[in-house]
Amino acid sequence: MSTDDDPEDAMVGPVQVHPQNGAAFADVCETQLRPLYIASIGALDPRPGTRLLHVGCGTGAALALAAQNGAEVTGLDASVELLKVARERLPDAELRVADAAELPYDRGCFDQVIAFDAIQYVEPPAVAVGELARVTRPGGSVAIGLWHNWSGREASAFLNAVRGLVPPGSPSSQPVRDLARLREVMVEAGLDVYAFAEVIRRYDFASLDAAWKSMTSSPNVARAIEVIGHEAAHEVFVATFGNQQRPDGSIQQENLFQYAVGRATS
Repeated sequence: MSTDDDPEDAMVGPVQVHPQNGAAFADVCETQLRPLYIASIGALDPRPGTRLLHVGCGTGAALALAAQNGAEVTGLDASVELLKVARERLPDAELRVADAAELPYDRGCFDQVIAFDAIQYVEPPAVAVGELARVTRPGGSVAIGLWHNWSGREASAFLNAVRGLVPPGSPSSQPVRDLARLREVMVEAGLDVYAFAEVIRRYDFASLDAAWKSMTSSPNVARAIEVIGHEAAHEVFVATFGNQQRPDGSIQQENLFQYAVGRATS
């Protein structure tokens, strides 16, 4: 397993993201996710003419990186607002609103398929991974990336706390929160996992408010806010992060991203 620690991308935040506002996604989340995009797409190395699908494409930042290599890019996302930004960025790409649990494509349509921090929110996650494998041609590759559950001690403590405040998902579904479980789910979906790696990055939040803005982009936090209210969720956040501020008010957080690449076998 390799660790990518390129200083050019040393300032990033937690990868859990799902804001519906396109501008917020671009401002807060694209920078955070960029190291994962770069590492995963670099591992795939799409060439001119490669048919590449991004499931959960958001505002199209990863697709833009693949398109720079000459890939013929297609994307889908559940958010209409995020896709508005993606269409401005990639006017010639096929982009549509769709659910990761039921992809609107025939079997073997794509040479490469990517998904970043998306499959974790489908119950069970194996359904989404099975769909990624289904639309990939035999011999094609699927790359899946995630933000490690224990990345950043305070962030993980906060996310685990808010998870405990909302009703659990299916008891038969084991969450995908680390590389080991990700590889298991990919193998279960019929993928031959041939590469995996970690990307470690540090992010400096300028203030407690900036850290809160980043944390609220997590689907887990968004759901907690819906269930228990903004104030209660914020109290948990302050209790976790409040004593981590440095003299200048900033907060430093180290994050661990992980990804795996699998080959479609059928």
